[in-house]
Amino acid sequence: MANVKLNNEKLAELKEAFMLFDYNKSGVISNQDIGSLIRSVGLKPSQSEVSEIVNQAGGTGQEIDLQTLVALISRIVTNPPSERPDDLINMFRMYDTDGRGAISVKEMQHLLTTVGEKLTDHEAEELMRVSGCVQGGGMVNYEKFVKVILQG
Repeated sequence: MANVKLNNEKLAELKEAFMLFDYNKSGVISNQDIGSLIRSVGLKPSQSEVSEIVNQAGGTGQEIDLQTLVALISRIVTNPPSERPDDLINMFRMYDTDGRGAISVKEMQHLLTTVGEKLTDHEAEELMRVSGCVQGGGMVNYEKFVKVILQG
């Protein structure tokens, strides 16, 4: 995969987001905010890419300046493969044994925490909650879920 290219517009977004995360206006942010900052500007780093940036920046509990962060993002973050909705829908469909267009919350939670970019239980629960795709009876409409999550 190719590394992400930071054009002038994306650099301006990063600078603006950095200033918002620089709570005390010291010119640095906490390393624990790196993942949130990067994702807030529309980039989609994997958890391992975020961890690598944090480690390269001195580890958890340390701070990083904008110039160093931009250099690390350019070097480490890759463009994720574009997800095709049909591929994801077909994957969920394999778990839809009765063909209703929905799988149980428990099955969705299991898939989100064990397949691909693994989420924590809390992240999976939150994603299902904010997607608005959980139906009565504890079922998740997976076609709607895929459309919502791919729209960001």
